[in-house]
Amino acid sequence: MCGHAFSPHGNKTSYQRHGISFARNGYAALLLDSIQVAETFALHHGVYNQDLYDWYARGYTPAGVEVWNAIRAIDYLETRREIDADRIGMTGRSGGAAITWFTAAVDPRVQAAVPVMGIRTYAANVKDNTQRRHYDCMFPLNSWMHDLLHQGALVFPRPSRMAHGRQDLLFPVPGYEESAARAAALYQAAGRGKDFEHIVADTGHADSDYLREQAIRWFDKHLLQVTGRRLDMDYSNAPEAELAVFGGHPPTDARNYLVHETFTARFPRVEGELTDVLKHKVFRAFPASPPPLHLTRAPQPPFEELAFDTEAGIRVRGLLRAAAKREEKRPALLHIASDGDDAKSLSDWFALLSGQAALAFYPRGVDEIGWPRSFWKDVLRNAMHVGRTVDSMRLWDVLRAVAVLRTEPGVDPNRIMVSGRGAAAGLALYAALLDARVPQVLLLDPPSSHTEGPIFLNVLRYTDLPDVAARLAPRRVNFYGRIPAAYGSRPHYFLTMQVAAVLEGRHDHAFASRY
Repeated sequence: MCGHAFSPHGNKTSYQRHGISFARNGYAALLLDSIQVAETFALHHGVYNQDLYDWYARGYTPAGVEVWNAIRAIDYLETRREIDADRIGMTGRSGGAAITWFTAAVDPRVQAAVPVMGIRTYAANVKDNTQRRHYDCMFPLNSWMHDLLHQGALVFPRPSRMAHGRQDLLFPVPGYEESAARAAALYQAAGRGKDFEHIVADTGHADSDYLREQAIRWFDKHLLQVTGRRLDMDYSNAPEAELAVFGGHPPTDARNYLVHETFTARFPRVEGELTDVLKHKVFRAFPASPPPLHLTRAPQPPFEELAFDTEAGIRVRGLLRAAAKREEKRPALLHIASDGDDAKSLSDWFALLSGQAALAFYPRGVDEIGWPRSFWKDVLRNAMHVGRTVDSMRLWDVLRAVAVLRTEPGVDPNRIMVSGRGAAAGLALYAALLDARVPQVLLLDPPSSHTEGPIFLNVLRYTDLPDVAARLAPRRVNFYGRIPAAYGSRPHYFLTMQVAAVLEGRHDHAFASRY
């Protein structure tokens, strides 16, 4: 399995010395181009640097395609007469190491594995922010909140030899050391200690003649049952063009470049309780129990500023306009603020109300000046390592803000309407889906699909925004100004431009609004 090395004829041309060395020493070797550097183009870095953030919502990672290609390659090898299908080994460096690790974990036909310079833990990645240096093909989507080292347990008990470079900045030393220590302990506990090894060379992230030889010796031991023989490690690379499968003319109808749209299929509509599926498979990383809110207040006319904790170490704020008559229990509005919403714009928005309480709430990273784009992307990719996205964390913040507003004087806790604009409208929909006490939502310019936002891990495998809106029936879904065509028409949908009336449960237009 090839690492990242550019060539118009595929990165196999940069790794041919490995195939040559295996062949010179008695092995048949198949080298696979990775989809990013191949004769037919597809992407490795949609989230990394091409703004295809919907990959997370689709449940797509190019690691999945690479593993599937490797599985199909093994299928092919099994059809060849000269191949012993019971003695297939797999190795690769860098990106090729990750795909070796992943494929061996899920395909038991891989009888021995040698991943070179590509294993680490999510904890080490997050601490050093190494995602900045890695394409998306290096990671599965971690909605199950496993660590990468768990895949070592799936390779067990088949022989596995890991190798790393002590000066490799891409893979932090604590990450590969922990992975190796955990794997070694597993093999030792089962009496298979000799079937796992970890080699650390004094090198950076570079190909190594020494490690190339060590890969062959591992397969000698476990596939050929020979040790200590003299190996022929000489090689002479062929011209790159001679290794081109398509001779410079790949199929014009190839759809590889769209594989991120076709490789993950939308599941059939979930029948029954969607919330159970989402809590288990999309929002698994929600805190098991909410922490104390530690609510504080400060005057900020015409509002009162509230600050509270949504989870340990995360403090957010909101601007509260109290109910005109605090001794009465009336409906209230929770408005999810978007970047750029300042006190003046929110005051103008709340002027549409008629004495009802309203809280404009800023989820983490949202404010009058929000997170810089580069920082937001770092948080997004690191959050994926621990089963989250920026938007799923913000959704949790919204649910906690609803809990805060329910405690306010003059608020009927069972008549809180949640509103938001753009991606925040999607958060409003999910707040109602996950909290059955929210009676209605108000959506301003909502996205038509999660491909536009909000981004939750794997969500498009199970549902999409119009489906969530439909499932809120008989609770009201109010659209402000327009109903996007994707949502269609349903009895519980309502078009409004009068917020105060809708908040009070008035779903008609037979009245005059006040000035």
